[in-house]
Amino acid sequence: MLGYVIRRLMLIPLILAAVNFLGFAYAHYARPIRAARTPYIRAVEAGPLWIAYNRYLEDLSRFNFNIEVSVPGERDVVVPLNDALKQAIIASVGLMALVLMLSVLLGWIIGTRAVQTDPPGVKRWLNIFSTLGMAMPSFYIGSLFILVSIFYILWHEPGTPPPLPLSGYGWDLHLVFPALALMARPTVQIAQVVANHLSSELGKQYIIAARSLGHSWRSIRNRLALRNILAPTLLTLAGLFRFLFGEQVLIEWLFKWPGLGRLLAWTLVPPQLTSTRGSPLFLHPHVVATVLTIVAAMFLLSDFCVSLAVQSLDPRARQSEGIVGEK
Repeated sequence: MLGYVIRRLMLIPLILAAVNFLGFAYAHYARPIRAARTPYIRAVEAGPLWIAYNRYLEDLSRFNFNIEVSVPGERDVVVPLNDALKQAIIASVGLMALVLMLSVLLGWIIGTRAVQTDPPGVKRWLNIFSTLGMAMPSFYIGSLFILVSIFYILWHEPGTPPPLPLSGYGWDLHLVFPALALMARPTVQIAQVVANHLSSELGKQYIIAARSLGHSWRSIRNRLALRNILAPTLLTLAGLFRFLFGEQVLIEWLFKWPGLGRLLAWTLVPPQLTSTRGSPLFLHPHVVATVLTIVAAMFLLSDFCVSLAVQSLDPRARQSEGIVGEK
């Protein structure tokens, strides 16, 4: 276990260094090419890569980039990139943490309710619920929220505000639409995993033996079965974290949520395809390298924490890790 932790901790900085350099190099060479092909980007010259990268590392060590970023949804308001990055990290991590917490809670409740005990199996209504949730991407759900809000405004008197904010940032009602749009698929996926593993667990021999001794299904489920499905549920969360960030890029852009996803879209989406024409952030090497490194760090740390939790909960994972280490 200790060797596994040390190996993972040694590997994370190497991966982050590679992501940082490759992101910077891509933006450094790609920006002049894109600038020559579109009138929305100011012409720039690539110059020597190592000189530019060393200058970036000096700025990164001081966390002072001398770059200004426009505030989403507010005209003529700019803030330093340092402040924009801090706000983006807080906004994205806070939104994702809320979505994961609510998705796990609802998915766990729905998944356990969808399991029948005699005989062990999954109730049919979960398949319908899962199909609907998996078939509607978060961007589609967010667009439906906006469409319904527009009809609400048109139905009432002119100037009537929508019941919930359609854009902007705040830890209040501004969270409702982005969080609900992102919650659909994670909730049903967790419910599926919990229901399938729990129904399979209830059919095993030790459950049948416990039932024959007079224990109730509820006590067997709560004391034995649910504990044994925690590991696969945590592994599902690790995959959902990566999926959620991809969805969050679209949702943050749709609802003007100033997170890492929106900042990443500003740096990678060509200006002629967005409303950010002439934005100095498009393929800016400092911004691309820094944002990609932060995103990679979030992925690696989440996988590391989940792996530790799984090995702590599941002895089979520790045993397999020990076998791999011996080989």
